[in-house]
Amino acid sequence: MGITYYDNSPTNKALQAAIIKVQNEFGALPFNCVGLDKDIKRVSEKILEERRNNMFPDLEQKAYMNQLEFKKNTYEGIFATRNCRDVITSLRAKSGLVQQTISAIKAEQKVLPTNQIDQNLYIGLGSIVLLCGLYLVLK
Repeated sequence: MGITYYDNSPTNKALQAAIIKVQNEFGALPFNCVGLDKDIKRVSEKILEERRNNMFPDLEQKAYMNQLEFKKNTYEGIFATRNCRDVITSLRAKSGLVQQTISAIKAEQKVLPTNQIDQNLYIGLGSIVLLCGLYLVLK
């Protein structure tokens, strides 16, 4: 009995079809942590959807769900080894700081025109008081 390189059993056919289906749906590994996080979410949602829709899965559905689980576990492992949680946390912190800076700039721009008007008013009143004082001194 030799080694069979191509197993034509229904289980193997279902497994091959599931691998191809998952690969077509989710493609290759994302390049960055944010993409990886989004893909983990997509795969998790797909697993939940498949479990909801197929309470009693047949051979093909079981193979498909196993491949989805494998994809999810692989992505989660890569997520952990790349320290993606820290990367995403720092990105969120940086984006929060950028939003605060933008808000501060907008608030300052709203205040500046009223300050300019007040400044011109004080300069005008000061010059009137100065001219009145000069008039009184010279008279």
